[in-house]
Amino acid sequence: MVIASDVSERSEQRDRRRPVRSIDVRTTGWAEQHREHRYGSWKPRLLWALTSRSWVKLPINFFLIHHRDGPVLFDTGVDPALVSDPNYISQAMGRFLLNRIFRFHLTADDRLDAILARDGVAARDIRLAVISHLHFDHVGGIAHIPKARLLVSEREWAQLSEPHPEREWILRDHIELLGAHWHPFAFQPTDDPIFAGFDGIYDVAGDGSMVLLPTPGHTPGSLSLLIRQDGWAPILLVGDLTYEAALLDQDTIPGTGDADLLRASYENVRNLKSRLPDLVIVPSHDFAAADLIANATAPRPVSASRSAGR
Repeated sequence: MVIASDVSERSEQRDRRRPVRSIDVRTTGWAEQHREHRYGSWKPRLLWALTSRSWVKLPINFFLIHHRDGPVLFDTGVDPALVSDPNYISQAMGRFLLNRIFRFHLTADDRLDAILARDGVAARDIRLAVISHLHFDHVGGIAHIPKARLLVSEREWAQLSEPHPEREWILRDHIELLGAHWHPFAFQPTDDPIFAGFDGIYDVAGDGSMVLLPTPGHTPGSLSLLIRQDGWAPILLVGDLTYEAALLDQDTIPGTGDADLLRASYENVRNLKSRLPDLVIVPSHDFAAADLIANATAPRPVSASRSAGR
């Protein structure tokens, strides 16, 4: 005879091993960027932005992580008001440059709350969102998740105290919102050899399933999210560290960001992959993101080393 308490205990043990139920890739529209933007160029950024005639497509993704403590977002996508509201960007120079750097394809259905509703998730029920960096295409949905704690690295947040962050597409008007629950955090030292080379870690849920890592370069405080769980390959959501996973292995530096910091972060991520050989690297603007997540979360044997290493 099966005792109810035994069933409950086994269920709790299973939940401890598998705190993340699923990861969904969702898209808040798509855009086009210059080839030089994605693959790099010897030209100064302003020059290729104004003269390039070569465009490549990219999705504007965010990630919906179903954790046992509640749904968690990694980034919040772009707000379609960017194209419908002519004053969304308040600076005239920003409005001038925007359409010379990107071509956006957005509709009202691409708004974060509408997307979550189609998944059966109420935007007001989101209690936690991790922000990889503060660019407008990653924070565009924060106004629609008013109850969420918004995690951002202290170094990234510090840019708001610098002159003219909007010149780097960090738009105060859409970040410093009344009632927004921003929580800048500091990475904590660790002696875990898996994370050697990284300047600390931050355990989001306290259970090892979601660990934030500093990966500066695209912006000074950019971060990545490592998701580990029994039965899955480890997954590293890298935001805009690279636009395609293969470009990181090829050491292809994009046309924006700090090249030296990017190379150092690339090296840290490659070293992490050498220690976690099955690691799946998922950039936010990669059309292959959904397939990468599906392959990583497909059933596989539980790794004894993974269980011991959490």
